Amino acid sequence: MLIFTVCTINQLANACVLGDSIKNQHPNYDFFIGLVDKKENIPVTLHLPHPIVAIDEIEIAVFEAMCQVFTYSELSANCKPFFAQYFIQKSTKIAYFDCTSLVCHSLDFISQTLDNQDIILVPQLLHAGIHPNEKQILNTGIYHAGFFALKNTENTDKFLHWWSNNTQNKGFRDLCKGLNADQLWLEHVPALFDKVHLQKHEGLNIGTWNLPERKLQIIDNQYFINNQPLISMNFVGMKYWKNYKNLLEKYSYQTIQKITPTFGLPNPIEKPTQKLIANKIRSINKVFDWILDKI
Repeated sequence: MLIFTVCTINQLANACVLGDSIKNQHPNYDFFIGLVDKKENIPVTLHLPHPIVAIDEIEIAVFEAMCQVFTYSELSANCKPFFAQYFIQKSTKIAYFDCTSLVCHSLDFISQTLDNQDIILVPQLLHAGIHPNEKQILNTGIYHAGFFALKNTENTDKFLHWWSNNTQNKGFRDLCKGLNADQLWLEHVPALFDKVHLQKHEGLNIGTWNLPERKLQIIDNQYFINNQPLISMNFVGMKYWKNYKNLLEKYSYQTIQKITPTFGLPNPIEKPTQKLIANKIRSINKVFDWILDKI
C-alpha cells in the first residue's frame, strides 16, 4: 500500500515525522510527501528521508486560479484529491494521513479492507450523546478528511474527479455557507458512490474532535484508545505531546514552521467564534494533555 500526505513547506517537519512513524510500522510501504510549494524553496540544510512530489509535478490545470482565491491551509486541503489522483496511478491501494498525524500501530487492516472496498472514510464521532457539542460536528463534517484510503478502480476514479472538481471551485472554509474546504464534500460519498466503507476503529485518526468520547490508556508502554490499539493521532489544533515535539526538532521544526508558503493567500486571523470553540475543546482535554506531558 502506498501512503501519502500533503503539506505546505512550513509543515515539512510534521510530514517527515509522519513518514518515519509509518516506516517504523511498515518498512515496505511506499510513503510520499505531496508538497504544495516549490522544491527549490526547501532549505538545503534540511535532511529529507522521504521522497517529495511538488505541486508542479502533478500538473493541476486550475492551480494558478486556486492560488488567487484560497488561503495556504485551504489550498493544501483542496489539493488532496489531485495528489490522490496522481498517487493512485502508482499503486492499487493508497491511504492518506494529515501531515500532523503520527502512526502508532499496524495499518494492515486498512489494506485488507480495501480488498473488498473501494473507498474508506472515517467518521468524526462514533458514540451518541457523549461529545459536548454534536452540532459542531454537523457543521464541520460527519467524516474527517484527515484520513482516507482508496483502491484503484473506476468507481474511485469517478469519486476523485467529482471531489477535485468541487475543491477547485468551492473549497473555501466558510461554515456559515456550508463550506469547509475539502471535508464537507465527503458527506455525499456513501450515497453517491459504491463500495464505501466507514471505518469505525476506535484508535484511528484520534484528534480534538473525538477525544471527549475516547479514553486513552497506557498498558505496558503501549497506547490504547477505548481498549483498542491507538492507530494514529492527529495533532492538528491540539497541544503536542512532549515526545512528538522531540521528533519534530530532528527536522528543525522551529525554523521550518516560520517559512512562508509560496502559493495561496495568508491565513486569516482566527475568528472569535473559532477561538471560543477551540477554548472549549482545550478545556475538555486539559487533563488529557496534562497526562500526555508526563509521558
